[in-house]
Amino acid sequence: MRSVAVLSHLMSEDCILSDESVARAQLAIKTYSKFECKFIITSGWAYREDCSVPISEVFAEYILLNSNIASDRIISIPLSRDTVGDAFFISRLSKERNFKELLVVTSDYHVKRAEVIFKKVFCNSTKISLYGAQSGRLNDVAVLRHERESTKAFECTFVDEDFQNEASLIQVLKTKHPFYNGEIHSKEGFDAKT
Repeated sequence: MRSVAVLSHLMSEDCILSDESVARAQLAIKTYSKFECKFIITSGWAYREDCSVPISEVFAEYILLNSNIASDRIISIPLSRDTVGDAFFISRLSKERNFKELLVVTSDYHVKRAEVIFKKVFCNSTKISLYGAQSGRLNDVAVLRHERESTKAFECTFVDEDFQNEASLIQVLKTKHPFYNGEIHSKEGFDAKT
């Protein structure tokens, strides 16, 4: 089974997707139709203190209103807080649903980092392909530096990790990753199943 996952970016306090988020959602809709996917997966938590709606739900609503994709084909995962979380929680869903191929949509500048993370987390259990929505930031030096630094931080955090062992992955996330270990955000909800 082939499915597409769209990685969230930003939204306003009024739950309006940023231009970059809209570009990702539109590319996800096109990718879903072009490759005749079974599901479209949205991800992302309620990261704004001034908006209680998870961005995964805002993406799902946008896709529902701007495509002919039925609501039962849209799966929202409101648990992930970053690309590592996206890969982890989507891999859980992939195992449950037996996905054979996953098409991941993000922004053009984020493709390389997302590919490294998704391929490691999925451990060759699913064919992974990446698609990048145009962002206008593909040559932004600061953005590209952040991508390199974040990739390096991921590789250092998970340097000796067995990505086939979910319990071990959870332990590393809960103890070493600042978005999940309580250092930056609370631990609440992390252990929830998709």
